Amino acid sequence: MGHFFDLIRWKNILIIIFTQVFAYLFLDQSQCFDWQITNSFIYVALSTVLLAAAGYMINDYSDIRIDVINKPEKLIVDKYIPRRIVLALHLTFNFAGVVLGALVSYKFGLLNLCIAFVLWQYSVRFKYQFFTGNLLVSLLMALTLMVVAFASNTMLLLWLVFYTVFAFLTGLIREIIKDIEDMEGDAVFNAKTLPNTLGIPRTKIVIYYLMLLTLSTLILSCVYLFIKGYIVLPAYLIIATAIPLAIFFQRTIGADSKKDFSLLSRIIKLIMIAGVLSMGLRCWG
Repeated sequence: MGHFFDLIRWKNILIIIFTQVFAYLFLDQSQCFDWQITNSFIYVALSTVLLAAAGYMINDYSDIRIDVINKPEKLIVDKYIPRRIVLALHLTFNFAGVVLGALVSYKFGLLNLCIAFVLWQYSVRFKYQFFTGNLLVSLLMALTLMVVAFASNTMLLLWLVFYTVFAFLTGLIREIIKDIEDMEGDAVFNAKTLPNTLGIPRTKIVIYYLMLLTLSTLILSCVYLFIKGYIVLPAYLIIATAIPLAIFFQRTIGADSKKDFSLLSRIIKLIMIAGVLSMGLRCWG
């Protein structure tokens, strides 16, 4: 059972649940201090988790040969769980995710069907194309926030957009860093990832620009919040996300080994979690 949870990246699944719950409880204008979990939200969250888990399954199913080189210690498909079982679980989870989405609305059901298709195409086609895979997975990551709007008619869309943009930019940075970590195995199979195509120095320049864009977005948002009378939330965003991003930027300059980039990947993940936690401060100002 432990290998199954590793296969579906249970830690990432928990972050998805945690993010959607926070968005639903704190970015809905009717929810502050009067929290009510509806069936619609349960269906949205559960369908998102099922599709994400199915995506992780097909990703590992497609990456067996590369993972033997990049992360042999984390290999699960064929080593612990047979391929046919993984594929059957992938199809079952996708089907359940689409059905649950349809219970919310036919539009959400169709969206989930499209997401399942895109996740499959990402794993078998787009993942190792130049920059395409990074953009797709980052967009899908950001989409896990936007779909919360399907569970409520009173979501604060401006707030939701801000956190979606933040999730997209930080997610894109992390995906590029993960590609640098996996360069060795990707090169063997001629994967045209950003670092294998441009090299590490030029890829780091791309990361620098994304970092500056993320920091600029954060700072402008904090200024806007201060103008609107918020104090606690923008102060937290500066301390817990903007300053760590600046430190992350400085560490990226000197990074040159797989160990360095693994550390950077963990740091940006913590920054993403800190961003999610900031949602809880909206109701306090």
